[in-house]
Amino acid sequence: MRNETAQHDITVVGGGLAGVCAAIAAARLGRTVALVNNRPVLGGNASSEVRVWVCGATGHGKNHHAREGGIMGELLVENQFRNPDGNPYYWDAVVLDAVRAEPGITLYLNTDVREVDAEGPDEARRITSVTGWMMGSERRIRFESPVFLDCTGDGLIGHLAGAHHRIGRE
Repeated sequence: MRNETAQHDITVVGGGLAGVCAAIAAARLGRTVALVNNRPVLGGNASSEVRVWVCGATGHGKNHHAREGGIMGELLVENQFRNPDGNPYYWDAVVLDAVRAEPGITLYLNTDVREVDAEGPDEARRITSVTGWMMGSERRIRFESPVFLDCTGDGLIGHLAGAHHRIGRE
């Protein structure tokens, strides 16, 4: 196992659509971003692996004149242009290409974060680093940033940092 340290302005853990949009937004604001995803493709539930399609404001055509804006809107328009048949593998490429187009983002696919270092009392707890294992390359990477975004979908990073939470439906 090779141990590495990666330092960025922001570390985004979770490469679903929330994490992708957050990483792109931060990079466009001039920040260096580590986008860490535990799967080989981006998009989370909207990826070709899970195939929960993004319908956005249109509701699959029910609200014909409604549109998404911002980064999500950019992704949807690019997908309509490049992928008129709705092929899930093309959608994966649209999302990946959008991330790769941002020079401030360093992408870490197949990197499973399971360790979080945090300090301070409960009311002022702060994450100092997260550590992930990159499957297939035997790399153990410690991500150090002043800002961490938990876009895991289930709050894993917050839980591992000791954040107070409840189990169950909110």
